[in-house]
Amino acid sequence: MVNLTTLGRDGLMTGTGAAVTLSALGVPAAWPFVGKMYVHQYDPQAFFDAATTWLSAHDDVVATRLDVEALVAGVAVTDWRSEDGRAFQRRMDAYLADLRGVEIRAVVTAIVLYTAGAALAAMLLFQFLVAAAMAAVALWVLTAAVTPLSLASARLLAMQCLIKLFEGYQAVESMLDALLHAAAATLGAAVAVDVAAETVRGDRGGLNDLAAATFAQGPMLVWGTANRVERDLTAHGLSGRFPSSGPWSSARGGSPLPPGLSQVAGGKAVNDLMTGGQTVTGRFTPEQNADGSYSFPWE
Repeated sequence: MVNLTTLGRDGLMTGTGAAVTLSALGVPAAWPFVGKMYVHQYDPQAFFDAATTWLSAHDDVVATRLDVEALVAGVAVTDWRSEDGRAFQRRMDAYLADLRGVEIRAVVTAIVLYTAGAALAAMLLFQFLVAAAMAAVALWVLTAAVTPLSLASARLLAMQCLIKLFEGYQAVESMLDALLHAAAATLGAAVAVDVAAETVRGDRGGLNDLAAATFAQGPMLVWGTANRVERDLTAHGLSGRFPSSGPWSSARGGSPLPPGLSQVAGGKAVNDLMTGGQTVTGRFTPEQNADGSYSFPWE
């Protein structure tokens, strides 16, 4: 079975090698690929494993619900028509409804995770193919360098090919971004609908649990934000130019970075790949407690 994480790393290394070769041959149009390939390094298997865990949880909840239904059927006999019997039935109905809600959320979560994992895997494969195409272009230009005339023609055609290829890459990247945002929105909606329904019924337990769970994940949320900022800055450094769009854009967007920054970013990117994490924030990954929460520095 293909290791998708390794495939993504190989694609980045191949694309970087092609960009360096093309740049040395007078075709700098391959550099914009490198920063984006650095950003799109994923581990789809983690999504597949998480989806499997949610499906397993779904099966456990189904088994529990069936057991409860059997017990309730045995207790709520036809001659139990007192107020206590009716109160018991109402509580059990509400409990069983909650279990069915958990089952639905588990399936929705598993489907979303499988979909996101498949999309990331497809992106890594596409990116590897793009890197292979870049390497082929670099080899073609290198072969054409035997004569100045053929090199000039090859440079022009290579530039045109890379521009078209980059447009296609950006289109696929936009589709991936839209799909992942839709996946996140689906998960958020599933939780929000359930919590809102409970709150409307007067049960604030779900809302309190959501607030407590969010607070318990605070250290990871802060670290994840810092980790992403470091990743994005490294990618911009690899591109060799100030970002012209996004949260980091400025009036200098598109202009070259000061000399040396791209080289520093390149060295850092190599270290990131070798260590499997960001050079700075990667050393401060919060440790997860047994209950799934994270400890704050002052605890």
